[in-house]
Amino acid sequence: MKAMGLAFATIIVIALSAAVVLNSVGVSSAERYASAAVRLN
Repeated sequence: MKAMGLAFATIIVIALSAAVVLNSVGVSSAERYASAAVRLN
């Protein structure tokens, strides 16, 4: 049971740190996959 609790805590830490890293990069998927002919507002 202790190992499962540690695994859940590790999953939560990994998910939260991934969210922070991806938000700090600042590149949205719209900007990443738009070509020069696409106008983004």
